[in-house]
Amino acid sequence: MFIEREVKPILHRQKCSACGYYTIHRAIPQGERACDSCTHCGHTVELLWFADLKAAIKNFERLLNDLSEIYPELNDLKEPGDHIMLD
Repeated sequence: MFIEREVKPILHRQKCSACGYYTIHRAIPQGERACDSCTHCGHTVELLWFADLKAAIKNFERLLNDLSEIYPELNDLKEPGDHIMLD
């Protein structure tokens, strides 16, 4: 019997390289790889999934939390599809 564990997508804030907006991204682990997609424009990038990737995403979230003191607009990114342009 082969038990397959369901992995939930990881939602995180990031600047999209395709549309240039800061937006919510959805990382979906799929074995040794993960698909990271922009929820605004749909641009998808395939990443190598490794144990520290989730920690790296959380670390970047902390950085964005610190940046939200300078750019309070970052706090508006809460739901998939939300997007902002920073100068």
